[in-house]
Parts: sequence; C-alpha cells; structure tokens
Amino acid sequence: MTADTDLLKLINPALVEAAASGPRLLGGACRACGARSFPRAAVCTDCLSIDVETLALPSEGRLYSYSVVHQAPKGWDVPYVLGYVDLPDGLRVLAHIAAPPAAIAIDQQVRLALGVVGTDAAGAPLSTYTFVPA
Repeated sequence: MTADTDLLKLINPALVEAAASGPRLLGGACRACGARSFPRAAVCTDCLSIDVETLALPSEGRLYSYSVVHQAPKGWDVPYVLGYVDLPDGLRVLAHIAAPPAAIAIDQQVRLALGVVGTDAAGAPLSTYTFVPA
C-alpha cells in the first residue's frame, strides 16, 4: 500500500493492491481453464483446479446496475449505493458506488477508488474499494 492507503483501515486489505496508477482489485485466474474470479478463490469454481493465481483486475468499468441501500451494518453511513460493475475482462464486481444516486446512471463509466464507508466500534474510519464516476 502507499502512504495514502496505509492511513486507511481497509475492511479487507487482501482484495486491493496499490499501483502507480491507483488501487487495483486482486482477483484470480485459473491456470488450468482460464476462468477468472473476484475475489480470488482458492479453488477454481469452473474446473475445481487448485492452480489459481492472483491477478490484478482492470480499474475501470461500466455500471451494470445499482440499488440504493437504506439499512446498513452498525457504523456505516446510509443511504449508500451498491452496484455491479462490468470490467473490460468480462468480470462483474459487486461494489460500493461512491456517488449520490442522482449522479449515477446504468452503463456509466466508473473507476476504482478507495473510500470511507463508515466507522468501527471505536469510531475509526472503515474503508473499502469503491467505484466513482469516471
């Protein structure tokens, strides 16, 4: 992680890596059949091979669909937008969309970012991967 991302308390840091161009999601690619997944699975869900490598995923995509969520885990800000993002490599990723509902539209170009989504029990900010309008 970079100095900026080191300051964030990521909910699941294994899902994201820092790159010079910005954060990247880490998925998996099966060496046996080529199937891709996010998050990376220990076993390929297509052919059951255990030969799965970690793969940095594209950081831009298109918003396939979304929903506005009005109930959330304790400490999370509501309402928030949850959506499916289609990546250019064919994967569809479920993600927090960091924009008000009025500012997003289906098929809109989005890019990966890291963002605060709430607080933990001690009041410290919780961050995760998110997509923002490109």
